[in-house]
Amino acid sequence: MTVIAMPASPVPRTVAWNLRQPTQVNRSEFTGRRKVTILGTAPRWTAKVTLPPIIGEPKIHAWRAFAVDCNGQANSFRVIACERDQIVGVTVRVAGAGQGGFAVVTNGWGGAGVKLRRGQFVTIADQLLMLMQDVVADDAGTATLRFKPFLRRAAANGAEIEVRRPYALMSMTGDEAGWVADVGQQYAVSFDCEESY
Repeated sequence: MTVIAMPASPVPRTVAWNLRQPTQVNRSEFTGRRKVTILGTAPRWTAKVTLPPIIGEPKIHAWRAFAVDCNGQANSFRVIACERDQIVGVTVRVAGAGQGGFAVVTNGWGGAGVKLRRGQFVTIADQLLMLMQDVVADDAGTATLRFKPFLRRAAANGAEIEVRRPYALMSMTGDEAGWVADVGQQYAVSFDCEESY
């Protein structure tokens, strides 16, 4: 699997994000009550990416090449999960090897205070994670990230965490990717993708 770059322009008009959290539900035929089991290590981000209308054949070249370069579901690419920089001026790293699950201790946040808010994102080891608590750094610039979904692969001690423009590593959901050509060299591009791991 190769990671390829999405074209820089035009940026997507919309990205419709979904987190698929598999569960198993059993309902009693006698009482009607249900028992739910959350499959905590199986969630997956999905997205539908739609570009604005592209006018002029020279402007579609990069996107056509990208569609073909994906090789169906084989190659992956990074889809940025936020519309602007979340934070700048920090280089955040994993502080300690072997961390996983729903929390990671980090450093490099600079001075003490709230750095990111619940509902913002980080990317650790190419996995997009949503923060479930505010990130509050201490005087040493250390903070514990608490997030969902489950971190599938522990990052190495000192591994950099993407906090400025977090992304999801995605691949196409099917083996067909393309574009629509309309009258007057008007082009439309949209595609469905899912987290690639």
